[in-house]
Amino acid sequence: MKRTLFVIISTLILTSCVQESVNVEGLPSNTSNNELTDKTKQIDIDAELLKVYTDLQEKEGWYVVPKNVHEMTIYANTKNVDTVLFWLVPTGTETWSERQLIGYDLDGSDGFSLKWEFGNQVLLDHILVQALGSDFYTIDDETINVITQEE
Repeated sequence: MKRTLFVIISTLILTSCVQESVNVEGLPSNTSNNELTDKTKQIDIDAELLKVYTDLQEKEGWYVVPKNVHEMTIYANTKNVDTVLFWLVPTGTETWSERQLIGYDLDGSDGFSLKWEFGNQVLLDHILVQALGSDFYTIDDETINVITQEE
């Protein structure tokens, strides 16, 4: 009888400990411990590109390079990122293998950006901005389009 009573009391105590919810902002109070662990791992650790833009004017989804302009600055607002890579990718299908790394930024303390001097190159390309996560696992990317203004 004492042993049975001990098992029942122990079970009740353990059950109440396991069912006690941990209040994490944004999660329902009835979230299980496994769900809680999975969701808290996802909170604020994934690499994220919030906004990618240039110092050029945008027209109909393309950043337009005016005549006699030979450089641009590309900006990336990020979250949870250590490194940002900037790739020039030709337009067309299956052109990823023809990409060219045009620069990178390892120091996000002043924001991630790249001042790119492309000279007299005529552009009709994509610039893929690739953010590498500070968790050494996640990656986010965004593509912008650039075109040289016609004469």
